[in-house]
Amino acid sequence: MERTKLLTIAVVGLLILNLFTIGFLVLKSERQPLSISHEHPPMGGPFRLIVERLHFDEEQQRQYRKMADRHHEQTVQLNDESVLLFQTYYKLLAAFQSDSSKTNTLVRQIADVQRRIAELNFAHFQEIKALCRPDQQADYNKLVDDLARLFGKPQRGRGPSNGGPPESRPDGPPENFPPHP
Repeated sequence: MERTKLLTIAVVGLLILNLFTIGFLVLKSERQPLSISHEHPPMGGPFRLIVERLHFDEEQQRQYRKMADRHHEQTVQLNDESVLLFQTYYKLLAAFQSDSSKTNTLVRQIADVQRRIAELNFAHFQEIKALCRPDQQADYNKLVDDLARLFGKPQRGRGPSNGGPPESRPDGPPENFPPHP
């Protein structure tokens, strides 16, 4: 085989390998599930959904971006606190005899963080409502109805009527586990 032909085959092979690698990286990044990040929240996801559903103009989008950034920072902070509390709580199981006062304190602290998260989300949607013009209020009300249905669903892993085990377990922790850091 000639050197030129061998080099041509090598170059074409490397080019194809590079294209496959780039394609893999692009497809992999699109399939990765969203997780709570300490960085700036993405322009897609909830931000895009709310902007589209409420038909925000440019100024409303700018104001909402600031609100969303602030909400994201506060949510990350509370989720981090929740993770630490749950870790401490479950470490108590390793003790020969658990301290009930410590257990009760942690349970109250976990409940307090969950309450603060709920209050934070509620206040965030009140801010979104205040950002809406009168002609957007009907769209906002529809969005809130959809959210109420979404969050009003029974927890994953519960049967529809008997609270029994699910037919198949999804991957990941049960609903009552803390979020992943």
